[in-house]
Amino acid sequence: MELLNVLRPVVAVDQYLVFAALALHDHPAWRERVRDDDEAAEHFVQEVRRYYPFFPIAAARVRRSFDWQGHHFPRGQRVLLDLYGTNHHPSLWPQPELFRPDRFAGRRVDPFELIPQGGGDHWAGHRCAGEWITIDLMKRAVANLTTAMRYDIPAQNLALDLHRMPALPPIGLTLTNIRGTA
Repeated sequence: MELLNVLRPVVAVDQYLVFAALALHDHPAWRERVRDDDEAAEHFVQEVRRYYPFFPIAAARVRRSFDWQGHHFPRGQRVLLDLYGTNHHPSLWPQPELFRPDRFAGRRVDPFELIPQGGGDHWAGHRCAGEWITIDLMKRAVANLTTAMRYDIPAQNLALDLHRMPALPPIGLTLTNIRGTA
């Protein structure tokens, strides 16, 4: 269990870094915007977390029986929280199929709307306690990808198959260093 507690966050952050690089590749106009603007970088990272299919669901068991929107949830029942579906629900996210980091400008992120790593309160809910570390690491990686590195993404299959877990490009993401740079 201890080993899993170390490996899971490393794998999770790795997936998000691939998604951030893909987003910079697919939306090159954002490279300039995030380069020297911490607020734009924050919006970009939040949109990467909302838009890309990190993990489709979170599973849990009901602690106390309750009723919600006409459905009864008995104690002990296994339930699934649709992370991807919630992060793409049109009543929460206008035009959810579009990558639009500006949607986070002036918006307080609700712990039940943006749920890429679980939903609810970090202290009492089923949400990743390392979420803030993930966000910081993603912002640092985006800064490196836009300022400290010069790279190219050679031709490769970058399609994301939502039927696979994790939904990453089939052979990962290859970046090649441009000669003469660090």
